[in-house]
Amino acid sequence: MINRVLSSIYSWIIIVIVVISVITANSFYVVSTLNDLSALEARLFTTNRVINAVNRLHVAVLRVESGQRGYMLTNNTDYLADYEETLGNLTELMEEVEVSSYSSDIENQKQRITNLLSLTKRKINEMIEAVELTKSDDIQGAIDLVNSDEGLSLYKQFESTFRKVDDSERDMQGTHLANLMKLRRDSVNTLIISSATTLFLVIAVFLLLKINSREHEKYQEDLEKINEDLESKIAERTQELSVYSDELARSNRELEDFAFVASHDLQEPLRKIRAFGNRLESGYGDVIDERGKDFLGRMLNAAERMSMLISDLLAFSRVSTRGKEFADVDLNSALASVLDDLEIAIDEKSATINTDTMPTIRGDKSQLEQVFLNLLSNALKFQADGVTPHIDVLFDVPNESELQDITQSDEYTWSKISIKDNGIGFEQSFAEKIFAPFQRLHGRSEYKGTGIGLAVVRRIIERHNGQISAHSSPGEGATFTILIPNNSEPFGYNNNGDS
Repeated sequence: MINRVLSSIYSWIIIVIVVISVITANSFYVVSTLNDLSALEARLFTTNRVINAVNRLHVAVLRVESGQRGYMLTNNTDYLADYEETLGNLTELMEEVEVSSYSSDIENQKQRITNLLSLTKRKINEMIEAVELTKSDDIQGAIDLVNSDEGLSLYKQFESTFRKVDDSERDMQGTHLANLMKLRRDSVNTLIISSATTLFLVIAVFLLLKINSREHEKYQEDLEKINEDLESKIAERTQELSVYSDELARSNRELEDFAFVASHDLQEPLRKIRAFGNRLESGYGDVIDERGKDFLGRMLNAAERMSMLISDLLAFSRVSTRGKEFADVDLNSALASVLDDLEIAIDEKSATINTDTMPTIRGDKSQLEQVFLNLLSNALKFQADGVTPHIDVLFDVPNESELQDITQSDEYTWSKISIKDNGIGFEQSFAEKIFAPFQRLHGRSEYKGTGIGLAVVRRIIERHNGQISAHSSPGEGATFTILIPNNSEPFGYNNNGDS
């Protein structure tokens, strides 16, 4: 399906490129044709202008000569009217011829026109002189001037130069007209080619649209089939989730039942074992030998550990099942309450505990107190002999790098709480192991406990959508860092990925 879509896209891209190429080529040719047409029109205009100008000049010279001869033959001044009018326009005509020569692209044409103008001036001056002699009654002088070869020679030179200019301009005009006809034929051919290519492109686009429409219909059918499969799978998955939900509810009920049994039925026999054991120890201690006393002591210790283990398991299981609704919790008050409960242990070890001002967050107050209690108890308990405990409870606002691994980092505002001690510490490789249930790094003879406390702490922090981590080195104390949101609801997400 993806290949078909990509193929359709590539086809459209090719068609668009071809269309753009054809349009661009046609546009360039049209522009080129228009430029050539404009150039030819300009040249034809120049040629026509030169031809018209020299012809008017030629006619003017003939009219002046005609007026001169009529006046000299008849002595009638009526012939001088056209003569004088033509002389009045002659300067303008000569300027027009001179200007038109500037734009002529015929080789040596400007020089020919210059010679033509020079001959025109000499011929006109010769005719004016004859007329003026006639006006002054010097008829013989005028006749002699006219009969001399100078006037005839000037006219022949003028006529020859005029023919060269006119013929060359007309030849050029014919060339331009031939080019114009050729350009017209080329334009017609281009129009035919453009029409054919446009028709081909229209047909190609139509076919592509048809193919694309079929592909779209087929894709739509495939998409509907996929949607039907997805709907079926979603329905099946929803049913499975419903079954899992019922199973989870049943498991929670069984856990509640277990907690009830553990808190009543299991604790009661242990209490009796411990009670009767204490009676044996106090009432029959004199008649029991040393070996019996050792057995009795071991039994009482085992019963006590069993009772502690059941209590800790209950605390672990009740983090979720017996948790309270979230409310605003002043951590300063919660921490003060815990320190009050640990007052005797703190005094016995002469411990120093420094605390920052804590924020107010939404949470379960009793569980947050349990977190402080477990962490501070461990800090007081895991100390080397002869070392005075020094504990710092610090508050800070976490930076972006510290929150980057937390799922809901953008949804809440966060607080960072660190509990740092100077205890015995541990290898950093055990930093995750210590949060698992029943995991102990030291023997029961060294430090009492069931190994549940830190597991309870992590579970509480996770219920608050937070994260806890530990950093330590042997003999250098440990630092437990809690990242916890200020305004969350219970179990929005499990940020550590544990279930």
